[in-house]
Amino acid sequence: MNAREAALQALCEVDQGTNLKLALGVIFERDELSEEDRALANEIAFGTLRHQEEIDQIIKETFVGDFNAADPVLKNILRLAVYQYLFLDRIPVYAVVNEAVKLGRSLKEKALINAVLRGVIRNKKVQSMREPQVWILRKILEAYPVEGERIIESFKERPTPYIRINRLKANAEIVEQKLKEMGIEFGPANWLEDFRKISRLGNLINNVLLKQGFISIHDEAQGMICRLVDPKPGERIVDLCSAPGSKATYMAELMNNHGLIVAGEVSSARLRLVVENAERLGLGIIKYLLADGRRYCLENFDKVLVDAPCTNSGVIAKRPEVKERVNKKVLARLTNLQYGLLTNAATFLRVGGSIVYSTCSILPRENEEIIERFLNENKNFELEPAKEFVPNADVYLKILPGFHGTDGVFAARLKRIK
Repeated sequence: MNAREAALQALCEVDQGTNLKLALGVIFERDELSEEDRALANEIAFGTLRHQEEIDQIIKETFVGDFNAADPVLKNILRLAVYQYLFLDRIPVYAVVNEAVKLGRSLKEKALINAVLRGVIRNKKVQSMREPQVWILRKILEAYPVEGERIIESFKERPTPYIRINRLKANAEIVEQKLKEMGIEFGPANWLEDFRKISRLGNLINNVLLKQGFISIHDEAQGMICRLVDPKPGERIVDLCSAPGSKATYMAELMNNHGLIVAGEVSSARLRLVVENAERLGLGIIKYLLADGRRYCLENFDKVLVDAPCTNSGVIAKRPEVKERVNKKVLARLTNLQYGLLTNAATFLRVGGSIVYSTCSILPRENEEIIERFLNENKNFELEPAKEFVPNADVYLKILPGFHGTDGVFAARLKRIK
């Protein structure tokens, strides 16, 4: 017996006049349920009973026939599912429907449960009851009607830590041996051979591996943005908003520490982080520029990375405070800043050079809409499909949180053609 079966049986016994607490107590004593299943059974049984009147009203809007006269087991299967849909946003919608259908006792009943619940889910009034109160989460659901629930669910999970191996200082075997000695579990990352997924950061923070520059703590999705830049040894590259330096240093590693990277940053304190990172990793090709990326001029660079300030809507698992700080006004201010940075950075390029615009936001207004506006107003640029440079990409590089255990990021690559 699982949690939903226990809750269903208990609710049916309540229909026969039994006290819910007593009914659940007997079930828990008779059947071996895990602590997790007991907690869920308690939550959905009591929750369903507390909200039974409004849940029944919702079901009646979809149910064909007299719901009051329906079979008691069927009624309670539907009630339990609707309660989970309305009040337990940690349970994905597909799981709510699938688990309810499993409780059906015949193919006909399973089909009926599926049809009624699909109708409830499509009900606009019911959807509005489920709508999150946090502004940015509502925007994510608007932008991703299919994936939105899964994305938001991922924000409640502990982020997966990644490390990046500095191949200028160490090979993978040495780093992996050190991780084993520290008792840190590790495995391959999704796409990039320089990265490893690890079980925890733990005492890695103060270990010589990190302090002496053999590794960096760097999310793999952020590393994919550097791969989209496709830095080559000897090239001249600008990293416009470089702090804390993860991308500038990774690009320098990919260039074998040969060429030039100008790391720009508007904050002296944050620029200091870039300096410290580069020194720790033994990288000498990075030069530093303290300035507002919208207000200086450079010429004839091969590539530019504009990793623009953003709402951080792709990294809410790491920065949960974003939910409280981002609103319509903040988004408008950021999109103005993003467009200003991109248009100025575009002047740095030689003809034939490329610019990569990226954010750790998944909102179209900060991403696709910025690129579309830029291309409309700058006919001397064209879009280079990201899939020609990195895996798991199409026209753009777009990685959604909740699908690969990484940050959510967006990036587009543009080429100056004249």
